[in-house]
Amino acid sequence: MKKIKITLHKDGTQKVEVLGAVGAECVEFTKELEKRLGKPIGERELKPEYDLTEPVIEPEREVE
Repeated sequence: MKKIKITLHKDGTQKVEVLGAVGAECVEFTKELEKRLGKPIGERELKPEYDLTEPVIEPEREVE
């Protein structure tokens, strides 16, 4: 199952990360969200999973 993890930093920057996706799925999965967030600040960093063909299962974690 694909999930989006959003981290908001105190300086106003944000990080959008996709969990459970491989290849270009992650870019397509966040396209609409990125459009709504507005002009990006910084550059897109692709995770190693971008080059995989099978998803990596992330363990569930509680948010504090």
